[in-house]
Amino acid sequence: MLVVWSIIMEALNIKQYERFRVYDDDVPKQAERAYNEIAEWYSARKRGSYEFKILLSAILNLLKNIHGKSLIDIGCGPGVYSVEFAKRGANVIGIDISGKMLDKARNNAKKTNMELMLQKADAHFLPFMDESFDIAVLILTILNAKMIQEAARVLKPKGFLLFSDTHPIIESKGRWESDTIGAGRIIEDYFSREKREWRIEPTSEETIILKYYTRTIEQCVNMIANAGFKILRIAEPRPGIEIRESDPVHYDRCSRVPYFIIYLAQKIHEQTDSTKWKA
Repeated sequence: MLVVWSIIMEALNIKQYERFRVYDDDVPKQAERAYNEIAEWYSARKRGSYEFKILLSAILNLLKNIHGKSLIDIGCGPGVYSVEFAKRGANVIGIDISGKMLDKARNNAKKTNMELMLQKADAHFLPFMDESFDIAVLILTILNAKMIQEAARVLKPKGFLLFSDTHPIIESKGRWESDTIGAGRIIEDYFSREKREWRIEPTSEETIILKYYTRTIEQCVNMIANAGFKILRIAEPRPGIEIRESDPVHYDRCSRVPYFIIYLAQKIHEQTDSTKWKA
């Protein structure tokens, strides 16, 4: 009887594991598996999302004329932003740790008849020579100091770094008062050092949780500055009128509370050991 019960419990545990999986973004192999598993879901929702509609125009406005510039999209995911940069004449290389995300990027490039160079790589160890690019972008990438240092290494002198993220007001420990229009955002602990959990349900029968650290504005500014950059602009974009029709709840929230933040910086000197950010 105990043997039968053990077999039943083992089967239940396997079933539970198949439905509910937890990964840590700080562990590259786990991050790779997580992004491979959500690639289909993530790609399907990306282009039509309120996030894409808000960020794209703000990013293009900050970068100005990118025609003929060499641009590396670090953590390019399904390549929707890479395609937009290529449409505007940039010579784009997209890298991502997830092979399945890169497959989606290739499909998106093919559909739009855009030429992208795509390569599987870890953002902590970029497979490129020093001073190879005019522009490096990290869009909604879970950031750390090593990634910024690598971006600085592959950028040419006076090259530009653009980093966008979910705003710390949204990422910090807190909650919305309700799901209705006009609800306020309650911030419980802006400086919390606990890992956040991104909960994704790519299908009705599975839940994936990705654990990651968030950064305050102070931490992001210091990481960027300590890697040898001068910060030129910080933007907190608001939604355009087109989002009001397609996503009224997010239009209301993003109009009152900053959902995203974008940093534009320029490489001004080589990083030295004395200026390295201590995470």
